[in-house]
Amino acid sequence: MRYQVTVEGRTFDIEVTPDGQVWVDNQPLHVDLESIDGLPLYSLLVDHRSYDAHVEKNENGDQQVVVAGRPYRATMQGENIPTTQVTQHQKDEGPSEISAPLPGWLVDVRVAEGESVGAGDVVAVLESMKMHLELRTARDGVVRSISASAGQVISQGEIIAVIDDLPRA
Repeated sequence: MRYQVTVEGRTFDIEVTPDGQVWVDNQPLHVDLESIDGLPLYSLLVDHRSYDAHVEKNENGDQQVVVAGRPYRATMQGENIPTTQVTQHQKDEGPSEISAPLPGWLVDVRVAEGESVGAGDVVAVLESMKMHLELRTARDGVVRSISASAGQVISQGEIIAVIDDLPRA
């Protein structure tokens, strides 16, 4: 994947090859980036030097990046954050639980208690391992309860919402 990243007015061409090699302005770098507990906090290793990095995306799409305690403003073109859909497997009848398939950060809750949902509707969006996972309901129902909110760190298997059957007419 190719990106163009501008940091404090300076633009860099970045390529990440399928085998994980990182090239910055056609120069190879040994880079390892690991998320810490699903938070926007990362352990960054560049050419055998270790850094702590904190990344926050602003409303305008820019990122505020703090590396080794020093803040930077960055923009990225060509960014392609993968979005994955996760449809919860549910029983045919009775309440069903929408739970986190992986640990991560709950980016968005798109339903409210008492709201009707249809099969395939997005209930919540979870960020995990640099992916946005859309958690979807498998069938029609009504949101009985929501037990998590946006901005919260979620554990694997943690219940986010409970969906009841639609009332019969």
